[in-house]
Amino acid sequence: MKRAIAAAFLLAALLPASSGNATDLHRFWEQTCGDCHRHAGPFARRSLTVTDGKLQGVHHKDDLLVFLHNHHLPENLVQPMYEMLLAQASTAPRFQERCGRCHESAADLVRESLVVRDGVLQGRESGRPVAQFLPRHAKLGLTPEEVIFFTDLLTRVEREVH
Repeated sequence: MKRAIAAAFLLAALLPASSGNATDLHRFWEQTCGDCHRHAGPFARRSLTVTDGKLQGVHHKDDLLVFLHNHHLPENLVQPMYEMLLAQASTAPRFQERCGRCHESAADLVRESLVVRDGVLQGRESGRPVAQFLPRHAKLGLTPEEVIFFTDLLTRVEREVH
């Protein structure tokens, strides 16, 4: 337990958390929380619920933010991690279902291939907006609603990793 706490603080100290360089929340989760809780998305959907827009744990219904603060998270990551888990608990695993055959995770895809330029999520190399690219990507046959869903999801993940 003490090693996990020490590792969390060491990792937080090593990862930038200023407004210009945000901590990669997914990488932090993988390196700090993943040993016990595995991947954040499945953990959030399995172990957390959303009631009236508020994230609740099985044992921590009214004080999940306090719990997160006391559970290996540095102060500057409590709110961002809460928001990430809230989004994941509120989102069906459609990325894994539709894209998982080719892409390990949304976070990996974003880290490797996507960037926001002028407020638009784009391919890092091509510069093409994701919303224009997705309708014809890998012959998935995405509906307009699915294009919006995946563009919004990847944009959120981009904020969480960059």
